[in-house]
Amino acid sequence: MTGASHALQPTPRGSLFSSVTASVAASLLIVIAMIVWLRLAGRSWVCPCGVVKLWQGAPAPGRNSQQFADWYSALHVIFGLALYTFVTWMRPGWPTGQRAVTAVASSAVWEAMENTPLLIHMFAAPAGGAAYAGDSILNSLGDTVFVVLGFALAARLPLWATLTLALALDAAVEIAVGDGFVLGTLRLLGAPV
Repeated sequence: MTGASHALQPTPRGSLFSSVTASVAASLLIVIAMIVWLRLAGRSWVCPCGVVKLWQGAPAPGRNSQQFADWYSALHVIFGLALYTFVTWMRPGWPTGQRAVTAVASSAVWEAMENTPLLIHMFAAPAGGAAYAGDSILNSLGDTVFVVLGFALAARLPLWATLTLALALDAAVEIAVGDGFVLGTLRLLGAPV
């Protein structure tokens, strides 16, 4: 009897995403699709100013969100921390590769949405924040790298350390450029900040 009932149970199958190669390939395809979308949306490869840098530290109109990294990169690390925590909570049985592909896909979707005219207009001139005119493709790629970095950190850190890091990064962005998740959310809700 136990043999018959055992035969009726589904056999566990390995996930495509338990393979590192498959996860990396899926992530690369997602990033390529993001790049194609951003080019079709008219985004430039690099800063229209003609300067290419790894880091843009000072907020400067026309140069914000144009280089590989800037203060907002820290917010993308936070996004990666949150994605790992949320997806792991929602789908604890998923292999890490599948969670990572979900993080890359979430970042790509955000980059596509963030660079639509509606969201560019919403973020264009936050009171006290840096001016925003959309991302270069270089910056969108950097943002996705930082999401993956946050994901990888959260996969290795205990929850208390993940939360502490997220709060510290948001505070650093708020101090450095007068923006961040907390201040940005308050602005979107119409609160005077």
